[in-house]
Amino acid sequence: MLTPKVIKRLLDTFAGLEPEGAAEARLRLSVLTGREGEVVGAVARGLSNAEIGRELAMGEGTVKAHVSRALAKLGLSNRVQMALLVRDAGKR
Repeated sequence: MLTPKVIKRLLDTFAGLEPEGAAEARLRLSVLTGREGEVVGAVARGLSNAEIGRELAMGEGTVKAHVSRALAKLGLSNRVQMALLVRDAGKR
């Protein structure tokens, strides 16, 4: 058991810390344009290209182009890696 004083100290110490690698992940994502970032965020939420197109009011071909450009810019090979990078950055 921990005393309330010790619990408060632990919370104060660790509450403000961000996950390891979050800053690096955010830096990697910063190379994306605003629209690419929106598409990447939607991919990270598990949306399909068709769903992303409907949500962001763009054609499915345009979504595919944004996904492909984002993968290339980020040096990734698939959507799962993209979603993990967004998670690592602490973004939703």
